[in-house]
Amino acid sequence: MLMIKLLKECAEYIRSHPDNGLSEKLLDKIKLALSHNDGYAIVSTVSREDIVSAGYDADAVSDDDLERIAESMHEGHTEYGGYWVALKDACDDLMIPRLTKMPNEIAQ
Repeated sequence: MLMIKLLKECAEYIRSHPDNGLSEKLLDKIKLALSHNDGYAIVSTVSREDIVSAGYDADAVSDDDLERIAESMHEGHTEYGGYWVALKDACDDLMIPRLTKMPNEIAQ
């Protein structure tokens, strides 16, 4: 609930200080985040770094893909506690290409 309250406060502040097109874009992003959360708190986030750590090509992942991955993971992650398993399953479901070398192999 704290995140929703914070987003609403930010929206009110931006609304009271409209100075350019950036304000409108920020308000749109906040409205989208509020509509996606539908009153629920954000439990965790998915990053491109996590996708690479799991062995997938993060460059092949769009912002929309990230959102789909997070939505796909929600039950496996929150109910069963398997973040990495849920992440790999979601990437496989969306047919995200696997890396040919893992990040620790690339650094060597």
